[in-house]
Amino acid sequence: MAKHPREIENRVVTPFPFKRPDTEPTVNVGKCGCGADPDYEVYGQPHCKSCMLEAIDNKKFVMVKRWNGGFDDAS
Repeated sequence: MAKHPREIENRVVTPFPFKRPDTEPTVNVGKCGCGADPDYEVYGQPHCKSCMLEAIDNKKFVMVKRWNGGFDDAS
């Protein structure tokens, strides 16, 4: 059935199919985002040296710590 030209489809209430991902997401705890072994901790996340230099390239203060093999908190 053709819609009336002035009929508006409400996307908020229109259901859409949800496709589940084929694989479960993986989390690389203890690895840099690029996949390298971390040397530094920036923003609480592990970073290699090149990613750390990219992350701190701004005018605001950023705390950088050496990566000690894990997080300092109880997580």
